[in-house]
Amino acid sequence: MRSLLFVPGDSARKFTRAREGAADALILDLEDSVAAAQKDAARGITQEMLLAERGAQALYVRVNAFDSGRTLGDLAAVMPHRPDGIVLPKCSGAADVVRLAQYLDAFEAA
Repeated sequence: MRSLLFVPGDSARKFTRAREGAADALILDLEDSVAAAQKDAARGITQEMLLAERGAQALYVRVNAFDSGRTLGDLAAVMPHRPDGIVLPKCSGAADVVRLAQYLDAFEAA
């Protein structure tokens, strides 16, 4: 993989434009690029992005950090739509990676 492009999770228009580009993967961002008032709406828009016909680009989702209290809700919204990967921001160490792996295991089992 050579190139990654961040796409705000609340902008279907920007997603459409990004799909036309040459990036190898798109990171659908639910964190920094989304205003606090739009975070719930961004989950629904990101779900629609993941439901779109898959092209050659991998689709990753950047969830909100653990300290936001939104991580589990983000995962619950996107995991049923099988993103190619999850990006965890503000990871403070191995314990955060283990915690995310446990959450992903549970969602994948469901």
